[in-house]
Amino acid sequence: MDKKTLRKVYLEKRKFLSEAEYERRNILLYGQLVDLFNEHPFKSVHTFIPIVKNNEPDVFQFIQYLWTKKPQINTITSITDLNSTKLHHFQIDNTTTFITNEWGIPEPQDCNQFSLKDIDCVLVPMIIGTKSGHRIGYGKGYYDRFLSQCSANTKFIGINLGPLLEGEKFINQYDVPMDYMITPFERLKIN
Repeated sequence: MDKKTLRKVYLEKRKFLSEAEYERRNILLYGQLVDLFNEHPFKSVHTFIPIVKNNEPDVFQFIQYLWTKKPQINTITSITDLNSTKLHHFQIDNTTTFITNEWGIPEPQDCNQFSLKDIDCVLVPMIIGTKSGHRIGYGKGYYDRFLSQCSANTKFIGINLGPLLEGEKFINQYDVPMDYMITPFERLKIN
């Protein structure tokens, strides 16, 4: 199966999860993330804000955990520049308001920009990923461009609600591999 077909098939599978199964998987995913962050002394984390209509992993509970239990960790997210295909990065907190853009992505308002060089780890959304650390996103390349600009020490954590695939058939030269892959069912350290 090619990337385009995999993207379509697995996005549809995620969209049709029952409400109960979606909630169950997000609870398990939350536990995986808390465990990982209790093991690593990250100073800053860049996170995506989920697109609700696409049943993306609901990381809001984890973001709340960071703000209440680990306030020393800076929390960062992006605003998508739809014209230049770039992401701009901003620090968020529990007072941040969000406005949904035309793609359904909630974006922060009135926040301070955050330097890429100061990001320790990035939670990377994926539609599907492999046990070897590769991911398929929406196919626009925003995250691959962003990740390629991060510090060499930044850890990339692929986040998905479904199981990971075996093999590496869909990798291309622009793909940035993950250091960890986390699903509700497993947490793999790749690098």
